[in-house]
Amino acid sequence: MLYCKPCKAKIAGVHGHCPLCGGNLSGEPEKERSYPIIAPNPNRIKRIIQILSISAIAGAIICVAINVLVPAGIWWSLFAVLGLACGWLWAVVGILKKAKLLNNIVWQCVLISALAFLWDAVTGWHGWSAEFVFPCVCTGAMLAVIILATVFRMPDKEYLILLIVCAVIGIIPLIFLFTGILTVILPSVICVAVSLIIISIQLIFNWKALYREVSKKLHL
Repeated sequence: MLYCKPCKAKIAGVHGHCPLCGGNLSGEPEKERSYPIIAPNPNRIKRIIQILSISAIAGAIICVAINVLVPAGIWWSLFAVLGLACGWLWAVVGILKKAKLLNNIVWQCVLISALAFLWDAVTGWHGWSAEFVFPCVCTGAMLAVIILATVFRMPDKEYLILLIVCAVIGIIPLIFLFTGILTVILPSVICVAVSLIIISIQLIFNWKALYREVSKKLHL
């Protein structure tokens, strides 16, 4: 049986590295795996995406048709179509990135923020994307990564870099604050404060693990 010295744990089955810490293992692996390898079903994922796509297209066509048949003085159907497009995109990204939950959170953070800025710009720029959506999404992403890493007891290598990425993105509202484009500053102030606190905590208490993961990513 394999043995991980840092974790002080015996590892059953066939593994190249410790499933807990990712370190090297000693001992002899078992002849058979302790669990079967279940391959993903690409046809099922494809069918789900197809169903989501046709549902979004049908919903968009129905909204435009109703808007044409019942004139309301405003093309509200365009907002409905954009909302359906956003929902479809979020759902597809979530399905494709489901294998890596924390990566999915970062992708969703960037995607939601970008779509919010685009929507705000297309509708005449009222500033709600910069004042509310972006800082709230960034703060939520950081808290989600921390909560999931704690609940699932993830090793540093699985969440540390992603947490720092979310925190760095969360500092961007400083630009909005200094340029004076915000009328409501509380969400941005909270987002920047949380980001700086997280970065400070990691640099002070977890800098060795952070340096190790950055070195791995940059192949230093």
